[in-house]
Amino acid sequence: MMSPVGRAGARRIAIGGILHETHSFMERATTRADFADQSLHFGAEMLRVMRGTRSGIGGMIDRATEMGWQLLPTLYAAAMPGGTVTAAAYAELLSQLCSRLEQSLPVDGLLLALHGAMVAEGQLDAESDIVGRARALVGEATPIAVLLDMHGNISPRLVELADVLLAYDTNPHVDAFARGVEAAAIMSRLLRRELRPTAACARPALLLPAQSTGTALPPLAPVHKRAAEMETLDEVVCIAVMAGFAYADTPFTGPSIIVTTDGQPELAAACADELSALLYTQRSTATSSFLAPDEAVRLADSRKQGPVILVDSADNIGGGTTGDGTDALVAMLANDVDEGTIVLADAQAVDICWRAGIAAEVTLDVGGKVDRWHGPPVTVTGAVRALSDGVFECEVPDNHFASFYGSTVHMGRSVWLRVAGVNILLTERKTPPLDLAQLRHIGIVPESQRMIVVKSAVAYRAAYMPIASEAIEMDTAGLCSANLARFPYRHLQRPLYPLD
Repeated sequence: MMSPVGRAGARRIAIGGILHETHSFMERATTRADFADQSLHFGAEMLRVMRGTRSGIGGMIDRATEMGWQLLPTLYAAAMPGGTVTAAAYAELLSQLCSRLEQSLPVDGLLLALHGAMVAEGQLDAESDIVGRARALVGEATPIAVLLDMHGNISPRLVELADVLLAYDTNPHVDAFARGVEAAAIMSRLLRRELRPTAACARPALLLPAQSTGTALPPLAPVHKRAAEMETLDEVVCIAVMAGFAYADTPFTGPSIIVTTDGQPELAAACADELSALLYTQRSTATSSFLAPDEAVRLADSRKQGPVILVDSADNIGGGTTGDGTDALVAMLANDVDEGTIVLADAQAVDICWRAGIAAEVTLDVGGKVDRWHGPPVTVTGAVRALSDGVFECEVPDNHFASFYGSTVHMGRSVWLRVAGVNILLTERKTPPLDLAQLRHIGIVPESQRMIVVKSAVAYRAAYMPIASEAIEMDTAGLCSANLARFPYRHLQRPLYPLD
């Protein structure tokens, strides 16, 4: 799959991306409006907005610019993790990407930023469908390099369609920009015919809950260590250690190892098999200890030093949940916590507070309004301390959020509601806890809190652990529960640990 060389002028490189981490069991579907709310840019606008961001596609753009290539933008679409993408939204995004790609032909190469765990109505393998459509347009000779989130569920077809598959090496995702730069660097070698990519993929019979996909700890840390050793071999181009996304119900859900070598298929297969086997031997480490919310709050309140991070990983916004789970709030109020903070996505409550105004005392229901998975609404009485447009700049430049959407975050109208000793940050849009500026921008000082609830499994660590005294995992209600047996899978290839 090599592009002809020798064409006069700058290399013509098409670029684009569609990213969504799909939670198959969430009732609310993901629509075009959800992409527009976060990041949806067409043509030249895509380059203008995403250039200079710490996202994967930002890294591609920066390196391509350094190479002097002529970039031919298609579209960039990224929505917050959520339910299955509607057929209409998927068809429009794919059509826009393909039509703009077709208008750009001929091209010397194609750079794509995808997620790997996107599911649309009627399409369980969206990434393969996207790359397949692109391959049909650019032809077999044109190289395609694809950057993936390491939570992708990878099918054999995707490995066959792309010349090179790369993935983030970190969770929290702090290396998306670097991997984008790497993707463009590998494309440069492909264009110069320095590489003859041969890839192999191996899959352990395993499912990992989101809570077990941090790359600094087992089960993934030993695998990444060994993969880094393998990547020192001249014949190894790159290795993608995919943790998978257990909440996307597909035939390919689960971890996988993709090894790309330079003309060494046997080496690629041997490396992939070794890493897959190593991951499977680590399966017993993919468990965590969880405390009931009431017990967790009492333990945090007993600590002399804060803030203690209360991890509400079952309501992991980065995994597609609603962000309005109330179990932790109930526990903090019941235990009369002084200086505890929680963020809830609740547009109705935001509207009530905005109508009341700053300093008003309001009684209203907060949280628990989207579905039956995240606890019931809680009736509270509190004072409106501050109102905000919900726009803030991330303090951490390479944070998890910037990997997909850029460093400017838009939460919609937001409210600081003080209820007894608890600070509730209400937002119109669900927003994962990936940067301290989320609290700080409205006046809540993170360092002054006794405890802070984070609706995240792993991604919160980059921002919150530097100021935390400790973190306590809570056993809360939610769609990202670590107990995978709770979910009614229909498409998995069985048997898989720990289900079987």
